[in-house]
Amino acid sequence: MPLSLSTTPFLLHILIETPAAITFILRPSSHVSPLPPSAGLIIQSLGGLLLASNLIALIFVRRPLDGIARQVALALAFWHLWPCYRAVVRLNHRADGEIGRGEAAGTGKTLGGPAVHLAIHSILLVMFLCTWLHGDVQ
Repeated sequence: MPLSLSTTPFLLHILIETPAAITFILRPSSHVSPLPPSAGLIIQSLGGLLLASNLIALIFVRRPLDGIARQVALALAFWHLWPCYRAVVRLNHRADGEIGRGEAAGTGKTLGGPAVHLAIHSILLVMFLCTWLHGDVQ
């Protein structure tokens, strides 16, 4: 099946979340520092969940858009809301001069830092919401 405007967010989700998942799994300390062992396991689990979401997105890249695909688009839009929230909180803490220990230790710019995360996840959030609301625009 050729790519359409409605399948683009699924493909972009895969492209964006794969590097994040890999760093969550292989380098959890790049996201939280200092890293307690229990937090490392939670971060690695998040990486596994991201990879699972990528496999789900791959299914919807390869099939026609239908009602189920639109509901999955809504679910993935909901997912992208949370990295946006985290980025806003991190940016606000920076603006207030409250940079956390992890960011001071060099984890603040992992995969571009909060401003990049906010921009990318906001774009994906809007794209998935448009797919859910409008379906396959011809």
